[in-house]
Amino acid sequence: METLYHSTSSYSDTGVFKDSVQGMSSTETSLESSPPSSTEVDGNFIPVEPMRRIDMELQELFSEFGAGKIWRTAGTKETIDRFPEHVLSSGPTAGKYTTREAKFWTCGFFPGSLYCLLERSSRFPKSFPIKDSSIDRQKLHDQLLALCRRWSEPLHDMAFRTNTHDIGFIIMPALRQDWELTGNKRSIQSILTAAESLASRFDERVGAIRSWDQSFSKRYSIVDKEENFLVIIDSMCNLDLLFYAGHHSGNQRYLDIATAHARKVAKAIIRTDSSSFHVCNFHPKTGDIQRQYTHQGYRDNSTWSRGQAWGILGFAQTYHWTKDPFFLSVATSLADHFLQRLHSARHHHPYVPLWDFDDTQKPYLRDTSAGMIAANGMLLLHQALVGGSSSSIYLDGAISISKDTVKLSLADDQTPFHLNENGMVDVVEPGFESILKNATANNNEHAIMRYSDHGLVYADYYFLELGNKLLRMGLV
Repeated sequence: METLYHSTSSYSDTGVFKDSVQGMSSTETSLESSPPSSTEVDGNFIPVEPMRRIDMELQELFSEFGAGKIWRTAGTKETIDRFPEHVLSSGPTAGKYTTREAKFWTCGFFPGSLYCLLERSSRFPKSFPIKDSSIDRQKLHDQLLALCRRWSEPLHDMAFRTNTHDIGFIIMPALRQDWELTGNKRSIQSILTAAESLASRFDERVGAIRSWDQSFSKRYSIVDKEENFLVIIDSMCNLDLLFYAGHHSGNQRYLDIATAHARKVAKAIIRTDSSSFHVCNFHPKTGDIQRQYTHQGYRDNSTWSRGQAWGILGFAQTYHWTKDPFFLSVATSLADHFLQRLHSARHHHPYVPLWDFDDTQKPYLRDTSAGMIAANGMLLLHQALVGGSSSSIYLDGAISISKDTVKLSLADDQTPFHLNENGMVDVVEPGFESILKNATANNNEHAIMRYSDHGLVYADYYFLELGNKLLRMGLV
């Protein structure tokens, strides 16, 4: 793939999508008013342009009520044997989390959300607003840390699993933060163990990590590992575990495996127009491509928006670790395609992506998790290409996605913090337990479990993580 370099003054040096997406940048985003500022030169004060107030544009990213929902859900479970996964909008369990068994691939996201709040309360207390002034911040921190540790405890045993590639999703959101915020050596050891578990799934003949051992739907059943080697685009976001552990341990093998896998995904799953397949089935003995198709998207040749988002974030992370311009090229081309599809949409709130970009039937089914994942990846691209508070097409894109998501999909019931009768920090019960609505886990017509238009635990995690990324980057 040809390396593409992007500048702050144009969308792409190749001109791809230049006119349409630059139009988005000027019409869909704006600067909030800020107090005038000045700088002193030779005793005279000269006005300077104020920094963009992203915190004013996206106040909901840092609201008390979003944090309160996570807190409330965390405090209601006595035994941590199941983890929140999705919240239906209708039916007998509407508004309440449906939980999944601890071994399910999403189990790391809810503990990760708790650690997002811990990082915010510890490092960025200004962005953790609490209206009740009687709440002691140290007490809040101690309670929050206890909740984090309680919910992350089952994850340590997961580190030994070699039967899943999703170990990065399971381990990294919570245990990386636990290590970095608290210095808990048990967490870094679990990260290193998990990396070895993931590396064990690499096959040199294919040059990739096996994603799934088996795959089932109403149209196929793939069970023979001797004839099938399944790799999915989601796998790109598990490579962060290998890069992180490799640099912490000095294990070059982890770095080599992650890099080889990323190159294989770029070659086999990214199409020439920078859209993406969901799944590639290689022959395990030769490494040849046998089939490219979808498991969760609309059609085999369509673009499943969350798959495209996993690619944006995963290749941006890979570039962060390797500084190889090839991976930057892949990440930016995927992001360009994503933004072009959003900008060309003709439905309301166009920056909340359709669950699949090629399913344009009414009523328009969205996936807020795809938007939040993509926005996180775009912030990494902004940081890699521009840095600081200067504007870029990727920063503008992330903000446009976030604004439309808040307008359309924020479940904005009031969940303030307060002290209960025992003097403990508590939160009132929300009407809808997740922060965001309108996610779609799997709407493929052949799916064994088909569910859509709901709250989703990783939509909330990446919503909170987006706010933390903005804080770490000094953009708010």
